[in-house]
Amino acid sequence: MVNAISLLSFHFSSWLKMLLILMTIFVMHIQCLQLSGQSIKDAIAEYRLLDVIDDNHLQGIEFIHADDGFPAYKFLPTADVKSPYRMLLPEKLQEFAIEVIYQPNSAKGGYLFSVVNPLDTIVQLGVHFSPVIKDTWNISLIYTPPENSHAQKKLVTYQLPYEPKKWTSIAFRILSDKVVFYYDCEIKETTMVVREPLEMIFDSASTLYLAQAGPILEGHYEVSATFAYIFYLIHLYICKK
Repeated sequence: MVNAISLLSFHFSSWLKMLLILMTIFVMHIQCLQLSGQSIKDAIAEYRLLDVIDDNHLQGIEFIHADDGFPAYKFLPTADVKSPYRMLLPEKLQEFAIEVIYQPNSAKGGYLFSVVNPLDTIVQLGVHFSPVIKDTWNISLIYTPPENSHAQKKLVTYQLPYEPKKWTSIAFRILSDKVVFYYDCEIKETTMVVREPLEMIFDSASTLYLAQAGPILEGHYEVSATFAYIFYLIHLYICKK
């Protein structure tokens, strides 16, 4: 009888230890999932640039509809949409994507958007269209390190047809060593680049502008836009037609 009780006690003790081990593993697994979930959440962050538009920025903007029926904003030369960048964008960007669906209303070109330094003299990050020449224009991705206070830098430049009556999707995937450019959801160019530094850190007093680059650089762009995002989800980037 005593042996039976001892044997039962031994089995119970062993079972209890096994249960504690399993519970510990389970808790550790849950913690790993939570940490991974936080990492994934950061990785899939998206920033809708058109959210800058509010009741204080309606001058020079008309409300229209794109071909798909979704609402869009038409920026006139008198539009002045701006915001402290930190109200919408993160402090820094490393690998990310930019996508814009737009329709040009002028052949003069200009900035689709820009993040400009506190002095309004250098575009740190932005997309710029040159004036049209012979039915083509150049689109450039501006990427200027914050320590460069003398001249802004074009990371890549591509030539596009000028199609004033067409809604067009353009996108850049900015990776550590290359830029992939999409035109109407098709890969048009892949360019190897050197980004120094690899991480873009914005000045805390930088300003985000839409359809311009501020009072000094100007670059007002007469354009209609229905979709303008910066994504962190570069490895699952989906171009939306």
